[in-house]
Amino acid sequence: MGKVVLFIAMSLDGYIARENGEIDWLWDDNDYGYEKFYNTIDTVVLGRKTYEQIFKLTENFPYRQKDVYVVSNIQEGSDDYATFIQPEQIRPLMNLLKKDQNKNIWIVGGAQLIHHFIKRDLIDEFQIAIQPTLIGKGIPLFHENDVEAQLELHEAKPYADGMLVLTYRKRQG
Repeated sequence: MGKVVLFIAMSLDGYIARENGEIDWLWDDNDYGYEKFYNTIDTVVLGRKTYEQIFKLTENFPYRQKDVYVVSNIQEGSDDYATFIQPEQIRPLMNLLKKDQNKNIWIVGGAQLIHHFIKRDLIDEFQIAIQPTLIGKGIPLFHENDVEAQLELHEAKPYADGMLVLTYRKRQG
């Protein structure tokens, strides 16, 4: 049975991108466990804005070998790369996918997508890479919300360049 995983990087001051969506501040010369993680997933769930940003950043869609869903309030159906779902379809889809596959589901997106999953209590594991860079302002990792969740630290992996990858899981009991 798969699990839903948020695997994401943020600045030390809590931002995942600049206000314009740029991630030029993010180091990309080390893998930080990405390839190992990527091999544990079958499905990628993207936010619409993140999905659109991908095509601005690269010519080749990076998730061709995975099942891809995009959560959107405005798009429906599918295109060459993804199936679009509405926010209210998230829970039934995650329940189905978790039962039907052995690998994990990766949540790839910004605070709005993450909020959809947090308020539905659907994230099983948070893998957050904290880069020791302050960018001052930008797109925060989390929206303000009225959901409280207790997590347990499962692993803390420091890297020589200062990156720290923290893995949290839902507290049991």
